[in-house]
Amino acid sequence: MKNFEKEIKLAYTANNEELKLLVYHPSPRVIANLIYNSNLTEDLAVILAGRRNISTEILESLSLDKRWKESYRIALALCKNQKTPQGISLSLLKTLRIFDLADLARNQQISVNVRMRAESIINEKILSMPLGIKMTLAKRASSNILMKLLEDGMKEVVAICLDSYSMTEGIICKVLNMKNTATHVVHQIAKHKKWSCRYDVQWSLIRNNHASLSLVVHFLKNMKMNDLKELYAAPEVPKSTKPFIYREIMDRKKIFNQKPAKEE
Repeated sequence: MKNFEKEIKLAYTANNEELKLLVYHPSPRVIANLIYNSNLTEDLAVILAGRRNISTEILESLSLDKRWKESYRIALALCKNQKTPQGISLSLLKTLRIFDLADLARNQQISVNVRMRAESIINEKILSMPLGIKMTLAKRASSNILMKLLEDGMKEVVAICLDSYSMTEGIICKVLNMKNTATHVVHQIAKHKKWSCRYDVQWSLIRNNHASLSLVVHFLKNMKMNDLKELYAAPEVPKSTKPFIYREIMDRKKIFNQKPAKEE
């Protein structure tokens, strides 16, 4: 008990070497005193800001400390820490760089609201970003940011997005169903080895005005009969595609009618 009381008092006055040990102390009382120590350096404050086993009150005190007001490293550490109060994280996001925001948007350990806000900040800036930044961003972006990059439609960026492990079939279909999606984006998806063989992607491509008719005809052969009928009746399917859908339906009916009846 005496040693513990000494550690609590020491936390106020400890020098740099003593602080290096105390920043890992398990006691909230020691840490609460430690953050007011005038010898606390930015390096040690970053360690405290990243700890998952200290109270939200201590993390809030760190965020309000004038010494660290301009510290990018502490702001980033606080945003990465799921224990940081959400209001503080949200207010700090606007000070972070694009790639750090992208990493936060993919971090499943932090709150959904923080991740969504990080994505929103990035998406607001995408149109004005240089090509090189967009290409780098596409390599580390979450699915929602990838969708925005696909909408933006720069060919080199689209190619990276389609190869990203964060890309999903749902995002691909959403982009194909958007009326303002660029023609070359549709063509890049239609020719992509991974995505062009997916049933739902093929369905969306058949409904898209910009898809190559030769590829669409190929995709029709993979469609289920009920889906072919639905596509033929759908007003959004290009008129140029309808005769090929009709022919595919008729060909299948002929094959079905030609099958020999089962013996009794």
